[in-house]
Amino acid sequence: MQIDGTYLMPRTNSTNTAPETAQVIKDNSSFQAQLEQASNKLNSTPTIKTMTPEEVAQRNKDIKEASVQLEAIMLKLMYNEMWKTVPKDTLFSDGNDNAMEIYRDMYNEELTKQAAEGGGIGLADFIYRQLTETDPHKLY
Repeated sequence: MQIDGTYLMPRTNSTNTAPETAQVIKDNSSFQAQLEQASNKLNSTPTIKTMTPEEVAQRNKDIKEASVQLEAIMLKLMYNEMWKTVPKDTLFSDGNDNAMEIYRDMYNEELTKQAAEGGGIGLADFIYRQLTETDPHKLY
């Protein structure tokens, strides 16, 4: 076994000479220095950076925006699934009107975005509280 070029156990042969014994002592002192260095690294306290109030406010603002966007996406998926249950209008077209589909998709997107920004169904608030809550034992 070797650590940084030094052997943990001295190599033995039938004739130990003084230079080999000196090398073993040198290897042991080098290993001891490495062991002390590793121990010092383990015992040193790491510095923990705390966020400034401005950083916390910016992070919370970003979380709120992301929560509202996620709620808008969820609402849009829900609206799209609901529109699938509505029968196709065949009065003015054959029911496969791409322009109407594009208009409905744009309408749903804007409708759900406005709904989420206006409070929506509460999903954004719930996500925001979950991501910013500091007390892990608080029950909702």
